[in-house]
Amino acid sequence: MTNMPTRISDYMVGHGERRSPLGAGRPGTAVAIVEQAARDRKNIAEGPSAQLIFAHFDAALNDAAKRYGRQPTSAETYREMRRQLRMPGLSREGFDWLMKCRLLRMSESVRAADLRRTAELRVAERYVNFALHFVPRGQRERYRQEWGAEMAAMVPAEADRFAREVLRAAVKSGLFLRLRELFARMVA
Repeated sequence: MTNMPTRISDYMVGHGERRSPLGAGRPGTAVAIVEQAARDRKNIAEGPSAQLIFAHFDAALNDAAKRYGRQPTSAETYREMRRQLRMPGLSREGFDWLMKCRLLRMSESVRAADLRRTAELRVAERYVNFALHFVPRGQRERYRQEWGAEMAAMVPAEADRFAREVLRAAVKSGLFLRLRELFARMVA
């Protein structure tokens, strides 16, 4: 009875499972999840701990950027990830897979943000186009260019607010411009 293992982890090590001394082989840890996903070529973003794992990666990326004062390389980020106590024992293959999954996830969010931005800008352009109907015909193109240039320099939310203000003021401004044009003809 002296050879009997006393802990569950002793059973696991005794049955051929390799474990790092830092606990990377414990099932359920972030490192173990990443390593298993890298072996299976499974997207980490689909797993239950994706937010936690990506938070560790983002923290390492930010820490490396602060340390080096620029956008860090992959090797520098990997060193920072190993330096942190959050994911000790992460292999280079696991890190490469984690980075690939994170970049894929980031590109999806950037695409979604671009779609939202485009939709918001389209709505703002519709407001401006509607407001142009109140401006005299000869001056529409000039106002379209001015308002378009203003909106191009703004973020979508500001451009939307600007376009709404333009539309609100368009009736009064258009009436003023038309009356000025009409009275100018009468005086001449």
